[in-house]
Amino acid sequence: MISTKTPKLLKFAFAAALALTITSCSDDDDDNMDTPMEPSKATLDISTQVISQNMVEVSMVDLPSDGWIVIHADNGNNGPIVPDIISEPKFVEAGANQSVMVQIASDATITDGDQIWVMLHEDTGMDMMYEFDGNNSLDPPFTVDGAPVMTPIDINSAMIMSPNMDITSNTITIPQVTAAADGWLVIHNDDGMGGIVLPGIIGKTQVSKGVNTNVQVQLDAGVTYNPGQLLFPMLHLDNGQIGVYEFDGNSAFDGPEIFGNDAFPGNVIFTSFTVVNVN
Repeated sequence: MISTKTPKLLKFAFAAALALTITSCSDDDDDNMDTPMEPSKATLDISTQVISQNMVEVSMVDLPSDGWIVIHADNGNNGPIVPDIISEPKFVEAGANQSVMVQIASDATITDGDQIWVMLHEDTGMDMMYEFDGNNSLDPPFTVDGAPVMTPIDINSAMIMSPNMDITSNTITIPQVTAAADGWLVIHNDDGMGGIVLPGIIGKTQVSKGVNTNVQVQLDAGVTYNPGQLLFPMLHLDNGQIGVYEFDGNSAFDGPEIFGNDAFPGNVIFTSFTVVNVN
């Protein structure tokens, strides 16, 4: 896991943004001097990951009070762009929370391999409304030793490695598939002009989250395949009835895996290869 320890230079970068959030101790603090307690600290556990459906998974977050998880883009100098965020603010209740999913905003631009900054904020203004803008005192970052609690990670796209290949006994073998979640590798046919036929498929197999090697897909024996034509492998989810492929172009289940916010099909995880021989 990546440490949440923040480089010392970042403490200075956030000084201006945090200036308005600093408050002095109230007189009430004096009343409790006889029972001093160490304040709880916000902690964040997250690692570099292949993301599914533009969602980042926070392995664990532990907050002393209700708060927010937000994501910032990298500024190119190993620091976050603030106060703008590239995610939907994710409200999190106080205490330990595991496997929290944070949605990248629909207008954000992300690229395979980008470094992003995941940060924790308090919820001090209107309940369950993210109000931090860098100028007000509302919903400031949680801090530890004067530095905001945040972690940089890389986000990667799912991927299909598919060189030109033979079809042997109506079977193809895809060398490597990196899936962001358990799902399906499906094969689409060529429309005869080098374009993809959608939504129908001519073959499918299940793949697991992570790296899958030498993935074999049995193709429809009723389809004629020719050397020189294209075939199109594509990644899909398995989020309906597990183990049953349900996507038909209209179903809400088992839709294509995506990365980024380009218009369809630019955000879909698919590729193409040329059939070399048919045996």
